[in-house]
Amino acid sequence: MSQKPDIKQVNDVAREFRMDRMRRKRFGGYLEECKVHGEHGSQPNGDFTYRELRAKAREFLEGQS
Repeated sequence: MSQKPDIKQVNDVAREFRMDRMRRKRFGGYLEECKVHGEHGSQPNGDFTYRELRAKAREFLEGQS
């Protein structure tokens, strides 16, 4: 079964930033929290673009240190 395109992009970014499974899960939660607080991506359905996901990954990882 294939992944939804938005999930695949999140997984690709997580792999690019060398996130382990637990950190990937927390990153997904971080993205959902961003959306809850009104921070949506620029795609029509509010999803983040790949570039936006990379920026979010940097924010997320900076907050982890």
